[in-house]
Amino acid sequence: MLEALEKIKSAEEQIERVKERLVAELAAYEAEKKQLLQAKREKLKIDFSNKLSERERVLARELEDDERDLTTSAEDAIRKMEENYQGKKEQTIEQIIERVISEYGS
Repeated sequence: MLEALEKIKSAEEQIERVKERLVAELAAYEAEKKQLLQAKREKLKIDFSNKLSERERVLARELEDDERDLTTSAEDAIRKMEENYQGKKEQTIEQIIERVISEYGS
């Protein structure tokens, strides 16, 4: 009977050692996974930040291009309006001169 109790005690001690080893392995596994997760989070933050910066640069370039195009279009429109104004002005002056000449003579 004593021998059986010693075997049971030995088995219980062995089970306790295995349990402690498994708990330690589980804690190490959990720590490793937490570290990997943290590294992935940091990488995702960096990747997101880089992509956001790149998108901001692209949008800034597009905005500059749009502003340049609008400025060019506005300058072209102003130039055409000025040319049109000058043409109408000269035409109107000629008509006035012709009317004055026809009414009052040369």
